[in-house]
Amino acid sequence: MTEPFSARLKSDTATIHDEVEHTDFMVDLMEGRLDAHAYALLLTQYEVIYESLEQKSRDFSDDPVFAPFHDAHLQRHERIRSDLRELTSSAVHGLADDDLPVTRAARAYADRLDRLERPEQVIAHHYTRYLGDLSGGQAIGALMGRHYSLPPHALSMWDFSALGKTKPYKDAYRRRLDEIAGTDGAEQLVIDETMTAFTLNGDLLAELTTLSERRSAPIS
Repeated sequence: MTEPFSARLKSDTATIHDEVEHTDFMVDLMEGRLDAHAYALLLTQYEVIYESLEQKSRDFSDDPVFAPFHDAHLQRHERIRSDLRELTSSAVHGLADDDLPVTRAARAYADRLDRLERPEQVIAHHYTRYLGDLSGGQAIGALMGRHYSLPPHALSMWDFSALGKTKPYKDAYRRRLDEIAGTDGAEQLVIDETMTAFTLNGDLLAELTTLSERRSAPIS
């Protein structure tokens, strides 16, 4: 029996996915060793990245290959902006916009998204970000609230209740991946660009690791 494309995509990118997931910054953030500033810094990068991704998604919303994946309920950019406003307006965490720089890696990531020309490339980034948000990303919201005392209204990025239950939605998403060839999509191009997406995300998290280490270093 032929392996479904969604399974092949997952297996072909599993190694780099695991490497990125275990970048020091994400491990430390998820285990409570950082602080609300580190989380707000991550959101600052996401604001730039999701703005570009969602604009590109809208650009391709009528493309027959990409159209099955376009869903306004997935969009996170406005939620990210709202969460950042909540975090930077709260005196509790002492955060300020000028202390939350956009990294070079985030700008490079957004630039890559802005330059995408094929629907399969957009699918790759759409899959990498949103299916991740609907899977392991769901734990992030809960852990940020637990470790750093962030209120639910500052964690709206992780609220996908408008989609209903996430498992049926993810299952349907994977079925759409399996049908890419049937809409004249190039499956290998999706795989190749997904590898690029994970590489860009890894570069971003590596830069955030460096920034968090500098911030926590004792002043001599």
